Amino acid sequence: MSREIAALLASKESEQLAFASSRSTLEQVCSTLCGMLNQQGGVLLWGVDSKRQPTGLPKARQRASDLNEYLMRQVVPRPLLSVSVHTIRGKEIIAVDVPAATDKPYSLSREIWVRLGTATLRASQEQSSRLVERSAATLERWEREPMPGFSLTDCDTNELHQARLEIAQTGKFGLEIPAADEDLLSRLYLYRSGQFSNAAVVLFARQPRAWSPNLALRLTTHSAKGEVLHDLMLEGPAIRMLREAVDAIQHRTGSEVAFPKGRLERVERSAYPLYALREGLVNAIVHRDYTSPAVGVQVRLYPDRLIIVNTGTLPQGWKGSDLGRRHESHPANPDIARIFYLRGFMEQLGLGTQRIIAECKAAGAKAPVWKAENQTVSLTLFAAPATPSAPNLLDRQTRFLRSLKSKAPFKISDYITSTGVSERQARRDLAALEKQGVVQRQGSGPATHYLFLGLPS
Repeated sequence: MSREIAALLASKESEQLAFASSRSTLEQVCSTLCGMLNQQGGVLLWGVDSKRQPTGLPKARQRASDLNEYLMRQVVPRPLLSVSVHTIRGKEIIAVDVPAATDKPYSLSREIWVRLGTATLRASQEQSSRLVERSAATLERWEREPMPGFSLTDCDTNELHQARLEIAQTGKFGLEIPAADEDLLSRLYLYRSGQFSNAAVVLFARQPRAWSPNLALRLTTHSAKGEVLHDLMLEGPAIRMLREAVDAIQHRTGSEVAFPKGRLERVERSAYPLYALREGLVNAIVHRDYTSPAVGVQVRLYPDRLIIVNTGTLPQGWKGSDLGRRHESHPANPDIARIFYLRGFMEQLGLGTQRIIAECKAAGAKAPVWKAENQTVSLTLFAAPATPSAPNLLDRQTRFLRSLKSKAPFKISDYITSTGVSERQARRDLAALEKQGVVQRQGSGPATHYLFLGLPS
């Protein structure tokens, strides 16, 4: 993340990039953020001087918390923003990611602000009217439409309880969490004028497919030739379905035991980095086209890769390869995205795909591939290569080697004294270690000794 912030500091201020000095007030910062919400979104860095040098903020984490709470209280409608603290060149600054919002106009303390170039201004009456006109078409998106007949009794009470716990734990809500479920869902824009929205069904219905048959996730396992070996349909509240999908995929792809270089402890490694897998699934659920009659999210498992596919398209002019770079966040379903964010399942907006790439690289896997075609968006993750065969050590061998330093010489008598085995068994044990490249025998006769070389990588 520090690398991305450093790149922003090297860029000039613009309509979508703002710098606020350590002297900027909370109100000044929030007016700029309100202006970005009413334009195309962007990023604000607080604690940066006019020369784009980080000067830092005292008590940055407390200020970040205060900023988030102020935004949630004073900005209407409540926005989906990402507020975080980063240490750059020894200075703590606050970064705020602002997605391209769809619920314009946004107001701060009943005033509408706009971002024009590098200036933040109060909106004129004409500008305010234009914002209302532009947003009219998006206000009635599918996730906002009411679901006839759906009531609070159709919600999964366990999922509502879990949501409360996670929202409180992340601290991103910025307000006191209402005690009544209807009040909470109203604050989350899922319950309006006595009706629950389609988004409420996606997120909290006990049986979502009873209300819309396409609310499911299909997981298929394939042979190298493409034959379907296993077919599983997952359904339920979206975040529970996400958890079950991650568990099912990890169970089917398994993990291997590796010995990191120079260590005797076994380390389990999954075929796919957990973050990359989870983030890919979150993006598919949040960005899918819910108006399509097809099952909206499909995962296809092959021996060497997995493919996550969701119905939908990219913003106009975008290509699949654009997702691998930092980009503005354009959630197709911002109400659904907001719940994932508040519950801790979405992090820095617009940066998730970059971390997917970094996690795959760290695991030694090929770079992920995004494609957009035929009204679908897909992500291919490649399995991490298997590590070389780890030495199969007996407990007594492990205990003895732990007592040595790398390249430390020892004799067979040292091994016998430490392990208590016979000379004949000691020779067998040391021969096995020599064969696996863990120790090296030197000298001959009474002068024979061994060197501990460390474990192979």
